[in-house]
Amino acid sequence: MKRIPVVAAVMMAVLLSACTTMRSTVSYVSPELTPLDAQLLAADSASHLSGALPAAKTTLVLDPPAGGDRLTPAMMTKLRDAGFGVVEAKNGDQQVQGVALRYLASPLENGVVLRLQYEGVEASRFYPRTASGALASASPFTVREPKQ
Repeated sequence: MKRIPVVAAVMMAVLLSACTTMRSTVSYVSPELTPLDAQLLAADSASHLSGALPAAKTTLVLDPPAGGDRLTPAMMTKLRDAGFGVVEAKNGDQQVQGVALRYLASPLENGVVLRLQYEGVEASRFYPRTASGALASASPFTVREPKQ
């Protein structure tokens, strides 16, 4: 009977260690995002990042969501069009040189929230849906700089 608590303790330790080894840089994109949504979010992301980082001198390292999504291909294209070097981290590979970019696109109320995280900066923007269902760029990015 004393084996059960020991086995349970070992199982808990294994489960908890799995939680600590998960990639913290993984992006998230809601499966509800449409192809048109992805194009708008990617274009706005590229525009914002080109104002914050020197495009011709910056390589962005994307760690896309585990499953396929609509935003990542659009994001890679728009960032390259803006002059950025873009590489995709494979399996959480942190050895790739460049600026890590994490992006999160989630539904909120009647719209989508986009968050970009890079160099300790977090830029967020809300896109409300119009009556036709399209996303609208109604407000600027809200940017939170790292504490110094």
